[in-house]
Amino acid sequence: MPKEIRKTIRFTDDEIVAIENICHDVGVNFSQYCRSAILGKPIKSRFDISMISQVQKVGNNLNQIAKKLNGGSKIDELILRKLIEIEAKLAKALANG
Repeated sequence: MPKEIRKTIRFTDDEIVAIENICHDVGVNFSQYCRSAILGKPIKSRFDISMISQVQKVGNNLNQIAKKLNGGSKIDELILRKLIEIEAKLAKALANG
């Protein structure tokens, strides 16, 4: 059903910043967030929570490998650089949704 009715609500600067941060963090737009909050419905995030958990586990594994490889040989340095690149790409992918 198309949404044709509009209501106006006012926020302070601090309130709108806080709301916009929440919207960004959960990956929804302002209207989606407000409708869910007002109607007491769960917020449907565009991020798959299980996917985020899996990426975090991969990141943890990469950190553990990096610590083990921090021995100083040239091969270790090459592997460590590659792991850092992978970790940066994973962080970027999470940030971009």
